[in-house]
Amino acid sequence: MTTVTLPEPLEDRSPSAPQTSAPPEPRSLGRWAGRIGRFLAYGFLAMVLGAVGFSLVLGLLSAGISTVVVWIGLPILVAGVLVAHGFARAERALQPAILGTHLPTPAPVRPSAGAGRVRRLLTPLTDPQNWMDSLWVLVNFLLALVTFPLALAWTVGAMATVGGPVATFILDRTLPPAEGSGISGLLGVPEPYALPVDMVLQCLVGLLFLLTLGPVIRGLTLLHQGVARGLLSSRYQEQQRLARTEQSRAAGRSAESAALRRLERDLHDGPQQRLVRASMDLARVESLSERDPSAARTVLRETREQLGLTLDDLRRLSRGIAPPILVDRGLAAALTELAAISPLPATVECPEMSLPEHVEIGIYYVVSESLTNAAKHSGAGSVRVEVARSGDDARVRITDGGRGGAEMRTGGGLAGLAGRIASLEGRLTVTSPPAQGTCIEAVIPCAS
Repeated sequence: MTTVTLPEPLEDRSPSAPQTSAPPEPRSLGRWAGRIGRFLAYGFLAMVLGAVGFSLVLGLLSAGISTVVVWIGLPILVAGVLVAHGFARAERALQPAILGTHLPTPAPVRPSAGAGRVRRLLTPLTDPQNWMDSLWVLVNFLLALVTFPLALAWTVGAMATVGGPVATFILDRTLPPAEGSGISGLLGVPEPYALPVDMVLQCLVGLLFLLTLGPVIRGLTLLHQGVARGLLSSRYQEQQRLARTEQSRAAGRSAESAALRRLERDLHDGPQQRLVRASMDLARVESLSERDPSAARTVLRETREQLGLTLDDLRRLSRGIAPPILVDRGLAAALTELAAISPLPATVECPEMSLPEHVEIGIYYVVSESLTNAAKHSGAGSVRVEVARSGDDARVRITDGGRGGAEMRTGGGLAGLAGRIASLEGRLTVTSPPAQGTCIEAVIPCAS
């Protein structure tokens, strides 16, 4: 199996790539308690580290800003953003270890080649991520000051489901009774029923905390994860999108150059050679017209046949440049025409669907090249073409029952297809085991 796809830098995936999610884990008391314990541990560490980071970063940035007019503030500002970057790195290690959050690190801004010492020293100040790290240090500490005490109080409240009634019962047996004490005293409950009422009310309040503890912890966890992703990793996603765009453009330029070279070769080997022969034959007709009219008519007939073949070649090449039927009648009609002129019997399954023009053109070229390759190399008795749309992706699959063994070769038709699909931010997969046929599948994101 050979797969060619647009490279996806680092761990990021394009929106068009299929993703499988793991099945949800079954709920259990241990997993529920573990989630609560992990957040409490994270909240405590975030508050402790945040206090240190908040003090250092805020102090350094304040001192740097106040003294920047005398230039001494610039090194202090550099120290401040580097300290913030260090605490952000600690967070990128802490959240995955405790909360299971994936926080990729954006690529830093590097000093330009030949930059002087001062410019290299000040480069951290030109990196937007360092300032976002500084903002995260300040925001996350203030957030931890609220979320950790709230989570702790909610956990203690949930423990009152059992602990509250037990503590009330023990205190009632060990301490002298106080008139009107407890909730029952405020409600005016008679003395014989005061203790049971207090225990039941405490149990109900604790039960309320217990039932809402899970959603509260989950919400606080998502809040910390969202802030961290937004400030620590959002630029990573933008960098990946930019990298994919640059790679897509490079693949498009490469595919266009290869297509032009191939068109030039096809014109040279086909129509140009036939036209040269037709010109020579016409010269022969000119010399034979008076002394041997019969031979001249024979040469004229052969020349007409050559011109007919030349016209067929030009029509075939023009379909590869700009298929008018695709624009006039749509993708289904264009694929049906390709199947009709294919040397191999071909069936097309293409329901009516709304696709962007560049996606339809990409699918058309995939089918055209695949049918041509199947007729030349597969030895199959028939070919099947299937087009479908799944979510935001358009998918085309061409299968045959031939000899298989198709490979990606530099300069070959499949390699050209792979480059064309990569220029659309899609992926091309060729599965061709020997003696088991060939399956060519292209997936193109409609938003590419």
